[in-house]
This record gives sequence, structure tokens and C-alpha cells, in this order.
Amino acid sequence: MLRYHSKTNQIKDQNDYEAMERNLTRVKPKYGAFDTETTGLHIIKDTPFLVQVGFISEPNKTIYVYLLDVQNKWSCRALRLFLDRATQFEKLIGHNVIFDLHMLHNIGFIYRADNITDTQFYIRYAHDALHFEEGGPRLSLKDYATHYIDPKAKNYEKKVKETRKLMAKIYNAKLSQALKTAGSSLKELMMYFKDPLFEVDDLPRNIRDIYITWRAELPLSIAARITSVVNTNNIPYNLVDKKVMYEYAHYDVVYTLEIFRSLQHIIEGRHQEIGLSIEEQLIYPLLEMERVGFNIDQEYLEQSRLRLKNYIKQQREVLYEVLGEHITIGQHAKIKELLRTLFNLNLASTGSDQLKLELTKLDNPDTAKVINLILELRTLEKWYSTYILRFQNELKRCNKLYPKINQVGTVSGRVSSDFQQFPKQAILDKDGNELFHPRKMITPTPGKKLVCIDYSQIELRIQAMYTILVGNPDINLCRAYMPYQMDPEDWSPVDVHGATTTEATGLKPGDPEFKRARAEIGKRVNFAKNYGAQLNRIKQMFPDKTHEECVRIDQAYYKAFPGIKSYHTYCAQRAQKYSNTENLFGVRYYNVSGHKLKNLLIQGSAAYLLKTKIIEIYHYLKLHNYDMKFQMQIHDELVFEYGETDDKAVQEIRAIMEDWEDSLIPIVADVEYSSTNWAEKGD
Repeated sequence: MLRYHSKTNQIKDQNDYEAMERNLTRVKPKYGAFDTETTGLHIIKDTPFLVQVGFISEPNKTIYVYLLDVQNKWSCRALRLFLDRATQFEKLIGHNVIFDLHMLHNIGFIYRADNITDTQFYIRYAHDALHFEEGGPRLSLKDYATHYIDPKAKNYEKKVKETRKLMAKIYNAKLSQALKTAGSSLKELMMYFKDPLFEVDDLPRNIRDIYITWRAELPLSIAARITSVVNTNNIPYNLVDKKVMYEYAHYDVVYTLEIFRSLQHIIEGRHQEIGLSIEEQLIYPLLEMERVGFNIDQEYLEQSRLRLKNYIKQQREVLYEVLGEHITIGQHAKIKELLRTLFNLNLASTGSDQLKLELTKLDNPDTAKVINLILELRTLEKWYSTYILRFQNELKRCNKLYPKINQVGTVSGRVSSDFQQFPKQAILDKDGNELFHPRKMITPTPGKKLVCIDYSQIELRIQAMYTILVGNPDINLCRAYMPYQMDPEDWSPVDVHGATTTEATGLKPGDPEFKRARAEIGKRVNFAKNYGAQLNRIKQMFPDKTHEECVRIDQAYYKAFPGIKSYHTYCAQRAQKYSNTENLFGVRYYNVSGHKLKNLLIQGSAAYLLKTKIIEIYHYLKLHNYDMKFQMQIHDELVFEYGETDDKAVQEIRAIMEDWEDSLIPIVADVEYSSTNWAEKGD
């Protein structure tokens, strides 16, 4: 329920500006908010066309909102006035605030006061540590506001969406009419676009000419976004009727302030100020990190596209020769029918997981060949769309990629980003030749190098520390990282992945299959168990193993490291007795099961270690005026771009990352460099 009334004003002239100035002076607000409506979502190339700002007047329970058209000089002066006054607020609030700071930066308004915050932080820390599917809140402004603040919150968003949908329909109707005159249709055109390999030049000439002419007549801001026809999301907000946009924009500020005020006391009551403070200090480091971007070898990217495209075509023909007809890898019903009629294979589904499971049971080489081809084509086409076409489309506007970072996307505190799942290995053809390595396209700026500083087995080190903290130190796990309870001269590190491998398989170092089993079983199981995996998950990971083999693999982790059982028992008992548990940095996780808690404490402690180190490194680089720049944080790795004069900074940063005064286990950060590309980094 809304706590405040709201009043909206547009700043159009000097009188409006002076009235806003008087109101700011009279109210002396403690809390203000801002938001931007933009031409798109590119953090460097897009700009705001409308900025909305507001503040609370507590005595009369009113939120004053001001709509600022950045084409109007008095609106621009009002924005400058507001940002200057905002430095004196107790808090200046945004929702997904880093994006809006980018937008202000793009039009020359740079805000750098330390009172900035984000309602997403408040949502995350005021609620239980549950994802939406588990009963937790959504982080989006309108979704959250609808559920907790105002049931009508999505009404104004709906009007904007309907307007954009209608505009898209009008543009597409014009194309549809033109195609009819040529004896074709929009449906026929879209059949071509369903194939990820399709290019406009592949269209029949009569359709191609119509499509190219239609596309050329679209507004440039729409034409630059479309990949086939116009959809709702291709319509930029600046083309929507201003009256509709103004009403929508007004409530963004209102809901931001309402959410902030409704959750303030909950943050305090739950003693979550530590986590909130860390997130607020991260805003500017992540903002600057996002603006650096990655240099891209576009020639390599295009060569890879052609290699991958030709190989996909070749494998499609092989599949056609076996099946006798052309199919797409998304035609699940057709694949199911062909497997039944040609190979007498009856499947409940033809999803990739099901097909992989069937492969472990098959003794018919022809059936296995078809299934392997389908699985290979699904992987190839996904890579072609996700890691080539997507990036080439983004690179049409600039020659760098700018991955976006979500600092509260997980309940543990882990940071996520567009590059989070970036593959480490190349994709190969059937003969083992490289088709494409996504990390090879990322290169240093000329005259610079990439340096990657990565925590070594940080989660397992924290797991070892927790076994000490709960009173049952795991000897094997501790001795993996230090000479625990033994003479340092006699110590040699325990191979944690090797220990699990031996318990799971009976293989020992030196055995012919040990190295492979260590990678495929030991390492995977250790990380899966650290994430809380149980027997059913182990079975999913190893569909080719029997039940008995999976039980042995599941138990191997505890046999190799029996002290971990005590930690898991602690988590189960803690969850039963208390509403919350702190991680090693004082951030609390509320109302989660013991099963989930054992992962949250380890993942969360690792996450906040890295977050605090990013903040420390950011200030270190500023203090010493190094040219070295943060580029990305991926899992436990920090990526920088640096020059030859920054060697000292690299060693200092490594020392900062390894310096954790409260740690009971030595923390190690590995350093790798590359002067060529991200894939070729080395010591």
C-alpha cells in the first residue's frame, strides 16, 4: 500500500525551474530518487531522453516528482541542480542504479557522492535468502511494487507495452502488404528466419528486395535492433507517445522511494547493514568496470562464423543422408517419430538430457550416430547464435563488448554477468579441428596486456575453514592447503580432487585412467557437493553410471573428507534452531533449510571476500594513479587491462587478494597474463 501522495511537475521554463529550487530549499529532503528513460540498453551508446527525479517531504507525506526532458535547457539545469543538492541527501536511490548512472554519464552528468544506493539491495537483504521459484521476491521494480506496494503498479507499464506492440504491428503490416503483392506472406518470410544460419541474402530475390526496401524505410533506431521483423522490444521508448511515457516515468520514482522507505526498518531489524554497505561501496567500482569493455578481434570472429556455418551445413547433410529427409534440431515431435519408425526407439521426450541418457544404453551404431548428430547440431547452433551472431550484432554499434554485471542476482551474494558462463574451451569439428574459441576473440587494447588474478580453490579453502570453526577440522582438507598438525618439512599438499577420485573409483595417481577420472569425476563431484548436491544430482551428472556406482561416487566425498560431515550437521542443526546464520563477513541468510545453508555459507563467504577485495583494489588503483583498469569479475577471477609500467600494481593486487586477516587457511591468488587473447593466458 502506498505510504505517500505524489505530485508531478514538468520542467519546461525558468518559472518551473525556480519553483523546483524553492521546493528543494523548503523541504531539505533526506531521501531522493532518480531514474532514466532511454533510447536503448547499451551502456555506452544509448542515452536518456527523459530523466525523472524526486524526493520525499515527510511533514506532508508527499513525494515530489520532476520530469526532465534532456532536450530542454531548463530541464538540464534542473537536473544539475538536483544532483548538486542530492550530495547532501542521506540517500540518493535508484533501481538498477548502475545503469542509470551510465545514462547520466553518457550525457555529461557524472554523480560521484558516496550516498548512492539501490532498491535491489534493499529487496535482497530485507527478504529471506530464497530465489523467486522458492518463494523469494522478484527484483524488478514493477514486479516487486505490484506484490508489496501497489497492486496497480503494472498498469502504466502495460500502457507503454501496448503502445509499443501496436507500433510494431503497424510496421509489420506494411511489410505483410508488400509481400502479398509478390505472392508471398509474412509467415513464409519468418520460416527463413527460424534457421540460425539464415542471412538476408539467402532470401529469394523478389522477397529479398521487398524486405530490404521495407527495412531501409524503418526509423534507424528500430532498423538497428531488428533481426527479422519488428517486435515489441525493438521499439525504443523515445518513440512512444510522450503523455504515456510521462505517466509511466512518474511512478518509477514513486515506487523506488516507496520500496526504499518500506524496507529501511527491516534491514535494520535484520541487522543486514554490513551487506548493504558492501553493495553500496561496490557501485562505482562495478560502474567503471563495465565502462572499460573488451577489445574484440572481429576478423577472427567472422572467420569463425564462416567455419562454423559451413560445418553445420555439412553435418546437416550427413543427418539428411541417414534420415532421408531434412529436419531441424528443434522439431522434437518429428525427431521422436523418426527415431521410432527408423530405429524402433520409443522415447518419452527428445530433449538433450534424455538423448544423452539413451546413448548410454544403445548398442545400435546407426541409432547412436543419429543421436550424436542431433546433439552435436544443437550445440553448434547454440554457439553460432549465442557466441557469434549475438556478439556481431552488438558490435555493429561499437568495436567493444560491454558485459553487464548483476551484483545481487543470487541469494548467496555471488556476482553474475553476461560472461559468467563464457566457455573456456574451443568447439571442434569431428576431426578435432578448432571451429571457434570464444575467448580467442577477446584481445588486449594495442599496447596493453590482459592480466587475470584468480583465487585458487577458494570454496574448498573456506570449506576447510568451516570444518575448523565447527570443531572437527578435516585433516585431509586442511592439509591440502597447509601442514596442519604436522612438521612443515614433512608436508606435501593433499590433492583434494585426487582424494575423491580414489575413493570413488579405486584408481590411484599413476594409474592410466586416473588423470581422466580426476577431471571427470573427482573435480566435478567436489564442486557439486560444495553446492549441496545429493545422490539424485550425482545420478544426473553421471547418467552412464549404475545406481551402485553413483552411491559410491556420492559417498566418496565424505570418505575423503569426513570432517565435512560435522559442518553439514552444524548447518542442519543451525537451520532448525535459528531464523538466520551469518557468513564469515557478517551477512545473514534468513529462513533457509540446512541443506541450502551449507552451500550458502561457503559460496556467500567466497562472494563477500571477493567483493571486499574489489573495493580495496579499486581504491588502491585510484590512490596510486595506476593506468591499470578493471575489466571484469568472473566467478573468483578478476580481469584487468594493464600497461608495462603497471607490473608493481599486479603484485600489490595479488597481495591484497591474499590478505585476509581472519582466515584460518592460507588464501592463494594465481596470476596469468596474455598479450594475445584471453584464451592464451599463461603464467
